[in-house]
Amino acid sequence: MTKRSKAVFIALPLLVLAGIAAFLSCSNREEFTGSRVKNPDAYLLDIERMNGTDLHTLELRQGDVLQIQFETKKGSMYAQIKAPDGTSLYRGNGKETTSFTVNIRETGVYTVVVEARHAKGTLHIHLAEGNQ
Repeated sequence: MTKRSKAVFIALPLLVLAGIAAFLSCSNREEFTGSRVKNPDAYLLDIERMNGTDLHTLELRQGDVLQIQFETKKGSMYAQIKAPDGTSLYRGNGKETTSFTVNIRETGVYTVVVEARHAKGTLHIHLAEGNQ
């Protein structure tokens, strides 16, 4: 084996590995395509494509009821609603139950966390009629 063929033999796999690493890092970068509305009492995501994490806080009162529509159409989405004390009121992936309500037990700021990978879908959280 000549010096040149040894160099090609070594360089070719390294170039292939570099290309794979570049592809993987680009395919998992944070991105959002769609519409996003963040209000003190509502969080509306209509996702065409999302990679990454999004957060929103809701200012709620004891006795409020949140109406939630959550559907994952493609990829994976995970949503969590956290109470002011950090406990989880809801966790799910938008595949089993897609429309439901959550009762608010205490007044305070609630945090919604959405994690998505190559996702398409919707997440609509807002105060139920009569609670606004």
